[in-house]
Amino acid sequence: MSACRSERGFIRGFFLLVLFVGVCVVLVSFARPYIRYNTLRSHTKDILMMELGNVDEIKSKVMADAAELHVPLQEENLSVTQQGPQGKVLRVKATWSETVDFWGYYQKRLDFDIDEEY
Repeated sequence: MSACRSERGFIRGFFLLVLFVGVCVVLVSFARPYIRYNTLRSHTKDILMMELGNVDEIKSKVMADAAELHVPLQEENLSVTQQGPQGKVLRVKATWSETVDFWGYYQKRLDFDIDEEY
């Protein structure tokens, strides 16, 4: 009688462990693109606060950070502009998409937008 209970307990425990690991894998797969997005957004704010003033230099630094973070940002999807009186306000806009794939069974496309101004 106790052998049956322990077998059911083992099966239930094993099933719950597999379920927990599966949920963790899904959460980590979805979290990676959002972590990269927030990190690139933070780096972009820092680059703008450095007050480089040169639009091309800012653009190259943002692209270098995107490449380092493995963000699939294309140069044509990144714009750096000077606005305001005497061009003192810098604005960076960037857009990109990433697809989260779960072993070919389910794909989810995530779109990201950065619009920072300093």
